[in-house]
Amino acid sequence: MRVISGIYKGRKLKFIKNQDIRPTKDVVREAIFDSLRGWIVNKKVMEIFAGSGLLGIEAISHGAKKVIFIEMNKRGIEIIKENIKSLDLEKKCEVIKGDCEYEIEKLRNFKFDLIIGDPPYDFSISKLERIMEKIIKLNILKKNGIMVIEHEFKKNLPVVEGYEVIKKKKYGKTGLTYLRRIK
Repeated sequence: MRVISGIYKGRKLKFIKNQDIRPTKDVVREAIFDSLRGWIVNKKVMEIFAGSGLLGIEAISHGAKKVIFIEMNKRGIEIIKENIKSLDLEKKCEVIKGDCEYEIEKLRNFKFDLIIGDPPYDFSISKLERIMEKIIKLNILKKNGIMVIEHEFKKNLPVVEGYEVIKKKKYGKTGLTYLRRIK
């Protein structure tokens, strides 16, 4: 795996080699950050279901000020930390181990411009809905902030009050849904 674009373009990244975890495809990462190019500069980002941290590192490569990664897999945490260290990004990154449904409660004093996540395709939609509701309730995502969720295209994301869908894209079996916080 490599950083797709931005100031770290071409730099190698480690990723989890596990049949249950699939890294975000290059074409999907490129699409996400092409659509956020320019806007993401100096923004605070949280990557939920971080896996190997590929999306958060792409965010920094495009100028994000700070990224907090939340991942519950022990090997994933190790790889995220190795990737951060290999790019000398320790001052811009924080890694939290745990289930994002509960760990986001500890971040109630943070305000993010962008929340990005790639939950497993077999992830419970009702649990994702609870996470999205908590983000609104805890006021973690700024008003007009953006959430980008990668998901299996044939599955619809839950409709949660406080968000509006601003874009949906399909890349093979993968779907991207962009939401804006409106409340």
